[in-house]
Amino acid sequence: MRKIGSVGKQDYDWSEGIRSIKAQTLLIFADADADSIRPEHIIEFYKLLGGGQRDAGLDGSLRSPHRLALIPGATHHTIIALPAMTQHAIEFLQA
Repeated sequence: MRKIGSVGKQDYDWSEGIRSIKAQTLLIFADADADSIRPEHIIEFYKLLGGGQRDAGLDGSLRSPHRLALIPGATHHTIIALPAMTQHAIEFLQA
């Protein structure tokens, strides 16, 4: 158990792995989890995928294929049952 606990305390840089993702990716986060997942880390993750790097253009044609959703008033415990999460997932899958 100590070995498992020590692994969880080590920082790991996932940047290269995230950059290598080629599939369209939807990131959904709860906004009330800032103590465990800080907002700046969410944005960094999205940017590593190529999101948020430029304006989408008037017609949206320059938009990144990746999507980011931040669900207000949710925690990682409640997010799965919220209609907003389902709606974001459906819209992403239908795009």
